[in-house]
Amino acid sequence: MKILKERPPIYDAICRSIGKPPDTAIFAYGDTIYNPSGAELSPDIIHHEKVHEKQQAGDPVDWWRKYLRDEDFRLDQELEAYAAQYKFICNNSKDRNHRQRMLHSFGKTLASPMYGGIVDFGQAVNKIFKLSGV
Repeated sequence: MKILKERPPIYDAICRSIGKPPDTAIFAYGDTIYNPSGAELSPDIIHHEKVHEKQQAGDPVDWWRKYLRDEDFRLDQELEAYAAQYKFICNNSKDRNHRQRMLHSFGKTLASPMYGGIVDFGQAVNKIFKLSGV
């Protein structure tokens, strides 16, 4: 995936539908990661975004349209991506405390307003963990 330091083409639609994302938010749109802040992206984050690239199946316009209007779809897509990201971390880190902190962080982020309040923290953590298969 290529990485651009700019907002994605659907940024205004995101703001209208879910609200203004945090300045540090990144977005997958097709084969591109949009990283407006220019912050360094860790391998696990890139892994997460590659899941979204696969989910979009070459049609980011339709995927984003459904993602923004259908909360259940958005939750399913993010759970799959966060579970893959968590599994990636577990496969690459022997530090159980680090793995637990990351799972907690993912649950907190998924339960945040950034995703429209689609799940609570406890559910997010449990579902990410279960889907990761670790």
